[in-house]
This record gives sequence, C-alpha cells and structure tokens, in this order.
Amino acid sequence: MEELKELTKQKRNQEITYQVERVNLSDFGYEKSGTAKGDPKIYLSYLKRIMNGDLVTEDYNGLSGEEKIEKRREITVLEKQEKDIEKTNKKFEKEILEKNKKIEEYNQKLLDLKEKNDEDPELAKNQTFSPFKFGINLFILVMLTGYLFFFYVSAAYKALYTDFEAIADKIAQGIGTGSIMPGPYELNEAISYNFLLFLVPFIFYAFGWAFHVILDMSHKVKYIFMGLLIGVTFTVDFLLAMIIHNNTETAKEMMGLSTVSWSMSSTFYIILFLGFLVYIIWSILLDSLLREWDKGQIPRNMKKIIKHLKKDVLSLEEKKTSNANISEKIHQLREDISTVMYGNLQKYIDQFSTGWISYLSPASMKVVRDLCLQEKKEFEEKHGIRPGIVTVISKKA
Repeated sequence: MEELKELTKQKRNQEITYQVERVNLSDFGYEKSGTAKGDPKIYLSYLKRIMNGDLVTEDYNGLSGEEKIEKRREITVLEKQEKDIEKTNKKFEKEILEKNKKIEEYNQKLLDLKEKNDEDPELAKNQTFSPFKFGINLFILVMLTGYLFFFYVSAAYKALYTDFEAIADKIAQGIGTGSIMPGPYELNEAISYNFLLFLVPFIFYAFGWAFHVILDMSHKVKYIFMGLLIGVTFTVDFLLAMIIHNNTETAKEMMGLSTVSWSMSSTFYIILFLGFLVYIIWSILLDSLLREWDKGQIPRNMKKIIKHLKKDVLSLEEKKTSNANISEKIHQLREDISTVMYGNLQKYIDQFSTGWISYLSPASMKVVRDLCLQEKKEFEEKHGIRPGIVTVISKKA
C-alpha cells in the first residue's frame, strides 16, 4: 500500500515537472518509462515538454540562463524607449491635428471672404485689394516724392541763403530770378552752404504721413487736427514763398527797378501753390496707397498664417520618430529568449519514444505500449509534427 502511494506521488511530480533538462533522449525515455511503468499520461506529458522546449538534447544550442537575463534587461530598456517614442509621437500628432484644424479654419475664412465679394461686387470694390489702383498710386506718388524733394531743397536754399548780387545780375541780363526747381549747380551750391538742406523735404513728408495718421483716427477731433495740420503746412509754404518774393524784390530795389507787392506777384502764387497744392495731392495719394494696401492685408495675412502652419506641420512630421526598428528588435530578442533548440522535432520525439517503448517491449506490457503509441500518433497529428528542421520555441518564454 505504501509502495502504491509512493509511486502515485512520483507520477504526480513527473507530470508537473517543467525544469529544462539536457539529456540523451533515448536513455532518458527508457529511464522515465521504467519509473512510471510506461504510464501513457506521463508519456504524453514528456512529449509536451519536448515540444515546449523543457526537455532538450545534450547538444542543445539555445541561450544560457545568464544570456536570457541580459536579453530581458535589454528588452526592458527598449520597451521604455518604445513607450517614450510613442508618447512623444502622440504629442506631435496632437499638435499636428490642432494646426491642421486651424489651416482648415483659415481656408474657410478665405472662401467666405471670396463668396461675400462675389455676392456684392460694389462692396468688393471698396474692400478688395486692386493691384491696378495700387500701381497707379505708387507710380504717381514716387514721381511727386522726387518733385517735392527737389522743390523744397530749392525753396529752402533760395529763401535762407540769398545772393542778392546774383539775383540782380540775372535781372540785369533779362533772365529773371531762375526757376524754382534747382539746377545741378544749385544743388552743389546748396550742399556747399549746408548739406542739412536735404533734410527739409522730409519735414513735409512727415506732414503727409501725419495727414494719413489723422485720417485713420476714429475720434471726431481728427477734423480739428486735420485743419491745424493743413494750416501749419500752408503757413510754412506761404512764408517760404514770401521770403523768396521779398528777396527778389529787394534785389530789384537795389538796382532802382520798380517793385510789386506779394499780393500782385504771380511768382509768389506759383511758388506757393507748386508747393502747397502738390503736397496736399501727395498726402491724399499716400493715404489712398496705404488704404489700398490695407485692403489686401487680411487675405495676405491669412495666407501667411496658413503657409506658416503648413511649415509647422511638416516640421512636426519630421520630428516624429518611427519605432519600427525598436519593435522589430524587441520581437527578435523575445524570439531569441524563447528559442530552445534548432533541429528536427520529429526526430527528438522519436528518440525519446524509442527509449520509452523499449522498456515496454515485454509481452506483458503490450497493452500499455499500444496505448503509448496511440498517444504519440494523436499528439503528432494534433500538433502537425512532421519530419524536417524546425525552430523549437518555448511557449512559456
């Protein structure tokens, strides 16, 4: 009775043993068959161990325990890298999604603006940028800018640096006092007297810019400022024309010629209006040019924003890192750890079975032997075990 209990205990231990063993499969099979008295269930458990890689041949060429531990550590490091990459990529994908959403919003705004202008052509004239109008304004403005520059250099020179003898000499020769527009020699003279005369036109350009700034104000007080600005500009032009007129008349008086009052002098009014009226026109054209430019700013800015967002999306796409190589390496390491042997699984089972069945060769063991052979046949059919070189992978790894 005690012997039966001990045998049963041994059988149970043998059924649940999964420690990897290197053995001569044929001898090992004969030994274990004798211990288990050829029990088919225990025989089947050993076949499963062979298939799972827990029972291997002496020439086993799998990894050592230390190598498996090292590879598991490497897998842990790679898995952390993989998670970090996935986390970073998710962050980039979220930013890309947000920027693509903004791109769609700005594209829709541009489309809405175009549809609105198509529905109301009259409104579109006042709100849509016109390259033709802008080009005409720019051309005329550039020409008038050059004109005003030379005009005010000449006016300031003739008003502030008076050569009465030169004026009298011209009058004596019957050629008058010369044009208000300076000749090349007069510009040279202006530089020799004071090169700062070339800054005078910028005072009037500043008046023109102030004209635009005031018109851009929304408060009603802008009309008061506008009146004061025009009044100051007119006064400056009036004084320049008056000084030039007085210089001319003083030269005439020195020669004993008759003089005329400024109010009766055509030259005075020509000088006044060639400066003041052209300045007013220049200011209006500057304001018109800037307003025309502003009409196109909204769609231009939207397009710039869209372009910038698209660049950001491309940059974020480039920053995303593929973890395919890491995943493949992890897979390979796991397979390396799981690989028990490289060989012919059918051959290994046959070697073990040869030893197991050898113990059951006596006629008295025929029934048990036939049961074991039947278990072998069903096991091979169930798991598709065929002759040939295979990689044996442990299912527990």
